[in-house]
Amino acid sequence: MPAPALENKEITSFSIVNPNESTWATAAAGAVPEYLSSGNVTPGNVLGQLDYKSLRKSGGIQEGDMFTLTSAIGTQVGVHVYEPSPEAAIDVVVIFFHGNVRPTRYNPDIITPFLKCGATVVGRDLPGYDQSSFVPNTPGSVELAALANDQVFMNWVLEKYKSSRIVLCGRSIGTLAWTRHLSHPRVVGAIGIVPLQSMASLIRPQIQSKIWEVVAKVLESFSVIGYFESIFDALYPANCEVENLKDFKTTGLRVAKFNSGVSGKRVTLFPANEDSLVPEDAADELKTTLEAFNVDVKMQTLKGGHGALPTAEQFREAFESILV
Repeated sequence: MPAPALENKEITSFSIVNPNESTWATAAAGAVPEYLSSGNVTPGNVLGQLDYKSLRKSGGIQEGDMFTLTSAIGTQVGVHVYEPSPEAAIDVVVIFFHGNVRPTRYNPDIITPFLKCGATVVGRDLPGYDQSSFVPNTPGSVELAALANDQVFMNWVLEKYKSSRIVLCGRSIGTLAWTRHLSHPRVVGAIGIVPLQSMASLIRPQIQSKIWEVVAKVLESFSVIGYFESIFDALYPANCEVENLKDFKTTGLRVAKFNSGVSGKRVTLFPANEDSLVPEDAADELKTTLEAFNVDVKMQTLKGGHGALPTAEQFREAFESILV
């Protein structure tokens, strides 16, 4: 059925256990400048500021089936399914994790190349996006909701496509989602577009921007960047849980390590050479971490800023290299 036009605006509340509430960084987070505040870097459209009509006009829309699932903590997650033409279909599913600007169906330039390769594409929306319910904008809540949503979403995918090989694809903070699932036996590899290893790394370009250029050079030796990253870690703390439910624990929106299940899998990373949001070394950090766990990593640098995308041919080559 066609994707419905209405978004689910309901706010879902759940109790959070945050062991970091008394740290100095949490207190300091209240003094962080507005442009570095959680309201501006919150993953998911929790503040309801996304203009879907504008997205439709600027980037198009991928029509497909869309429905919602309910997570263990009561949040709703929007699920999207796109099928290739029957004559091109192969038994591979690409799971797409979108970034912090465009929800799943507003990414036709990413979805279409995989359909042309014969893969089925399924995606889910972050909390607050499209059909996924809003959650309280408090430290830990967005990541906990995303974890709960991804659990019910991944269980649905694995049950629906019981024999299919799975390729993961994430754009920007969507990278942090696919890294959690790379070790699954059914997953054969992944593609990361303008990837990052930690949301805290987004602070670095802000500090190193033209406004801060002179000050940063003088103060870098005093760990100014480290200070702001610690504040970011307070806004998005690790080790938060849902009260009476220990299945989900936040990582602070960072990739810390992998397990042996990722060994031998293939990953292609596509950083951009003029990305003003994700620092140049973010993809290198992720590559180093992956290779430490024996992951076969290729990297192709895109020309352009944070909105840069691989060409259809680059998508095809990355996709086929994973399936070899």
